Amino acid sequence: MSEYSQQDCAMHYARLGLGGPTLSRLACAALRPDPACPDAVPQATRSIGQALDAGINLFDATSCMDGMAESLLASALGKRRAEVLISSRLGARRNGTHSHPGLSRSDMVWSIEQSLKRLGSDWLDLCVVPHEDPHTPLEETLQTLDDMVRAGKVRYLGFANWPAWKAAQALEMQLRHGWAPFCFGEMHYAINTRSPEREAIPMLQSYGLGMIVKPLPAGLPFSNAGAVQAQGYLTGAAAPDGPRSNHRLAELMRDIAASHQASTKQIALAWLLARDAVSSIVPAFNSAMPQQDALHAMTLQLSPGELLLLDAASTPTPLLPDWFSLQEHQPTAQSEPEKSCA
Repeated sequence: MSEYSQQDCAMHYARLGLGGPTLSRLACAALRPDPACPDAVPQATRSIGQALDAGINLFDATSCMDGMAESLLASALGKRRAEVLISSRLGARRNGTHSHPGLSRSDMVWSIEQSLKRLGSDWLDLCVVPHEDPHTPLEETLQTLDDMVRAGKVRYLGFANWPAWKAAQALEMQLRHGWAPFCFGEMHYAINTRSPEREAIPMLQSYGLGMIVKPLPAGLPFSNAGAVQAQGYLTGAAAPDGPRSNHRLAELMRDIAASHQASTKQIALAWLLARDAVSSIVPAFNSAMPQQDALHAMTLQLSPGELLLLDAASTPTPLLPDWFSLQEHQPTAQSEPEKSCA
């Protein structure tokens, strides 16, 4: 792939739902620096600088729950903090158990204060609520979020991978009490992990919410050469949609990538960028998907025919009760006239 220049990519922007800010269609994840790599911090700082120069204005600092990504991002942004939008999740309980983020008032207040301290900022632009806390009433969580918005510590609220019914319940509760509402959902969604299309995405669109996408590794399963990688989740065996053969999709993506002189990973990103429900994408930039490659995906224009082929090859298997609806709308084959026995 040729070296990136600003002329190669004109960044596109989208509104985050009906009530959110305008953000770049591609975001930049502030990755946790590798302590074993002496150049990790300078490399990450250069990567963030390149993202700024490319027009990226959304930076995600949720790659690690210990806050190192937030500290790194603050150092790299410096005086340019006010130019960008920063997204981060509410963190762990104060006892240090990262596996179950606490959504009680005390846990949330402590978490946001720690994030702001690491970011060196008075506010957080996008506050993402992780999976629900079974030990805390939903009302307590939502009212605390409203208090944070009213105090100016948080500007926009979102949730991450909540069931559609739970998010709808929360939105109705926020509306009923006059609390600051969620304006976006953060979803794991990609060309071969399309289960959010069943309920989550229709719910988001119904309420006018935006969607920030974080593709799982299973969502970008193809090497540049087009071969399906053999290990674990990269084959789709551990993807949320369940085991599925990706060979037909891989072959199709190889052909489309060749016609565009692109990689299959870039085709996967271009497919996401073509989805109306997607406001922004947070690809995990690494050696397998450099930032320059992701930026070049902005220039790819998949044809309507290519999008139809990709959709057909990656459509998830319908589940009940959707299966019944699809069956009812299937054209019935006309029965052949009975043959005479004479």
